[in-house]
Amino acid sequence: MSKHEIITPACEAMKMHLMAAVEIAQAQQGGRQAIGEALCAALDTVAGGAPRYDLFSNMREDAAFWADVATPAELEIYIAAALHRIPRVTFAERARKRLFWALWETMPQTAKDGFLGRVQKEAAPP
Repeated sequence: MSKHEIITPACEAMKMHLMAAVEIAQAQQGGRQAIGEALCAALDTVAGGAPRYDLFSNMREDAAFWADVATPAELEIYIAAALHRIPRVTFAERARKRLFWALWETMPQTAKDGFLGRVQKEAAPP
């Protein structure tokens, strides 16, 4: 049994209280979002840390692993910082398109429709 598999009475009690809080939140208007925000805030205290860089590893696999263990706040902060750096470095157009497509695929259809509506409105001749 690994150290991560040990269930202490304190862990069991926390699990029980957390499950009760989730159940109560789900019954409330906006409760799911509120509990999600609270959990994200709590996860900030046990973050995945900075992405690792190993010269002899597969960077895409390492990045995928880091993204799996990173908190939502870490994802936002590191991705935003990387996006802001792109204009200051040589960056292939195809790489920009891959990034845009990766972001696009994660958007709900309503957000995509809103984005397209705004772009089309701004592109219309006066």
